[in-house]
Amino acid sequence: MIKANLITRCLPACLSAWLSVALLVTEYAHAAEKTVSSTPLASLLELKEPALTLHAPLIQDWKLRQGTRVLFVEKHDLPMVDLHISFAAGSHYEGNTPGLAAMTLSMLNEGSTLKDAQALARAFDQLGVNVENGISTEQSHFTLRTLSSPEIRLPAMALLAEMLSQPSFTESGLRHARHELETRLKLDQIDPQSRAHALVHKALYVDDPLLNPMYGTLDGLKRIDTTQVRAFYRRAYTATNAQIVIVGDLSREQAQVLSQTLADALPSGPALPVSGALVASTNTGTTLHLQESTTQTLLMMGHNSLPDHHPDALAVRISNVIFNQILNKQLRELHSVTYGVLSDINHAKGQTPWVIHLSLPPHYSQATIAQIKALFAQYIKEGPSKEQLDDIKKYIRKALPQLTATNASLRNELVIINRFDQSLNFTHKTQAIQNMTPAHIRGAMSRHFKTEGWVSVTVGPQAEQLPLPERTRPQDSTQSICTSTNWGSFGAQTTLGRGPMLWQLKHTPLPRYPMRT
Repeated sequence: MIKANLITRCLPACLSAWLSVALLVTEYAHAAEKTVSSTPLASLLELKEPALTLHAPLIQDWKLRQGTRVLFVEKHDLPMVDLHISFAAGSHYEGNTPGLAAMTLSMLNEGSTLKDAQALARAFDQLGVNVENGISTEQSHFTLRTLSSPEIRLPAMALLAEMLSQPSFTESGLRHARHELETRLKLDQIDPQSRAHALVHKALYVDDPLLNPMYGTLDGLKRIDTTQVRAFYRRAYTATNAQIVIVGDLSREQAQVLSQTLADALPSGPALPVSGALVASTNTGTTLHLQESTTQTLLMMGHNSLPDHHPDALAVRISNVIFNQILNKQLRELHSVTYGVLSDINHAKGQTPWVIHLSLPPHYSQATIAQIKALFAQYIKEGPSKEQLDDIKKYIRKALPQLTATNASLRNELVIINRFDQSLNFTHKTQAIQNMTPAHIRGAMSRHFKTEGWVSVTVGPQAEQLPLPERTRPQDSTQSICTSTNWGSFGAQTTLGRGPMLWQLKHTPLPRYPMRT
């Protein structure tokens, strides 16, 4: 009874005490939350970015007896060697025989005079060696990755030399290579992106003799014989017509022996002259349509751009990155008509197109074209903001160590340096980007581009055209615009993804005389 009365008397007091404590805790939490969200630590505001200090591996270079230029980076953190050898043997050099360059490259995979294709592939596989090749309008290339130990590296390099210097060029190999290329062409004919890309090129560079399709035509491939392939090989796959890049676990002396041995195995002959430049047509500003029964429309736009050696090329490639960010902000984030916009300028010694492409609902295609042109006109007039350019500068400063961390990334950069005879310094272009101003970029854009210079191609169904949907609420504008999506490809979603625009900046050569303002 006494205990019951005691509990009855104490209960109100206990509840009152606990309620007071709860109110105090709640008030404190609200105050702390308000302080964190509205008043950051004053010390953080006083922090400044440290001074720019750029460090990168040393690039070594030499020329072989045949005149072949070699670039080399010595890197011993992994027992690997990466080699890249390229030839001026792209489709621009095949004359009136479309597909000859691609056919010759493909037949180099069809075996040597000592081993057929299967035996050669097995020999590489037994060594654990990765060999790849590719072609563009200006070049063909081979890459090889192998362990650096002599018992693996030496036979691997001997196999590569055998493949490049002793091709069999048999009739059966010709039939197999022709079938592969015909299959690729047939796939391209039903691929919306390939069809749009070909149409953009054809509209930009009307009737240019250098505009052979990179993999030829079905009719052209049927007319190619082994005699033509042998003649093109002897003309294009010489040591003098080659460039070599080596990265990895070798000394300079070992790299010199490796490169000279490979060059000695190749045919002798002069380097081919630089191919002529594509001539841009004045018939631009047009919109073309390819009918397809799809739920989405592919929109691709192309504008003639600058070759890599042009003094304004760096400013234009920065514009490519910034304008892509602007388009993603407008079309993806504000109007929500696409999952993303991709923009690209291929590296070339001659004229090359600036290509923008995206997928969107069919009824917004014409409004999107008009919006892109309006934004481009504004960009030509105003150029980038200081904040947009500073964001790129800050990003590329911090990204340089990552972009020179692997053998593959170093090899890719060296290939561009070698191809366009750039400064033998990985930090040179990064520093040049730090010196770039909005006035430089605005001047370059006004000199070389115009709003009606775009050729537009849509691939999809016919649909009633509608204005762009009302703008949604934008995300926090203080967030950095250099996100992984903006800087990389859709597939990789990283700064080092396939075809990243940041790497385009790193690959851009610098002018040899002061920029015009």
